[in-house]
Order: sequence, then C-alpha cells, then structure tokens
Amino acid sequence: MPEGKKKFPATILLTGSGPQTRDEEFMTHKPFLVLADHLTKNGVAVLRYDDRGFAQSTGNHGRAISANFANDGRAAIAYLKTRKEIDKSRIGLVGHSEGGLIPPLVAADTEVAFMVLLAAPGVPGSEITLKQAERISE
Repeated sequence: MPEGKKKFPATILLTGSGPQTRDEEFMTHKPFLVLADHLTKNGVAVLRYDDRGFAQSTGNHGRAISANFANDGRAAIAYLKTRKEIDKSRIGLVGHSEGGLIPPLVAADTEVAFMVLLAAPGVPGSEITLKQAERISE
C-alpha cells in the first residue's frame, strides 16, 4: 500500500500461462514484484496473488480455465472495494501474456477503470498452441 492518508487508485496484476506465484517468478527474475514496487512507490496500490492451486493459493490450477481466472479477477476487485484506502472508481487490471486475456473478460460485466495488456496474445489460443508445436518439432 502506498504511504499517505488519501484514497489510492489500485491495480490487480494477472499472471501469464502456467501456475505462477504472485511475483510471476521466472528463473531468478520477479517481474511482478518489481512492477508492484514501482507502482506502490508512485501512489498506486497493487494486489497480487498466487494462481489458484499454486504456492499459497488453494484450488486446482490444472482444472482452471480462463473463466475461472476471470472470476478470481472479479473477486479481487470486490475485495479492493471493501478497503477504505482504495478509490473504488479507480481500480484496474494489468494482465501479462496469457493473463492479458483476462481483463477484457472481467470488464465485460464488471466495472473496471482501466486495463493494461502486456504481451497479450493477439491470435486465438488454438493458433498459438499449433505454432508452438510446430516450432518445437523443428
């Protein structure tokens, strides 16, 4: 949480494909930890969470689909709206990679102040899977 007594805008960070921690750790790099630190130091509250069924989270990641991850995003928004430190009209979503598919799903039926899609897929998932399989077989 940023320092100060005013109401802060907030963002929820949504991880990419595969089971991820709240830091979206890859090897020794933790991009969501770095991003959260930067945003918080600049007056934006950040909510991060481990993917369902991974690290400290409950659930079953292997059975989860995009709709489940969208529900997690909606639950995160609902939680932030209960916090007195948060400006309820300025809550947004940042999705990375496959996590970039989730903000539009959430925004279809939940008020969202903004969406940021970082390296989100620009083609259908079936096409991505096909291209990945082709490249692996080369």
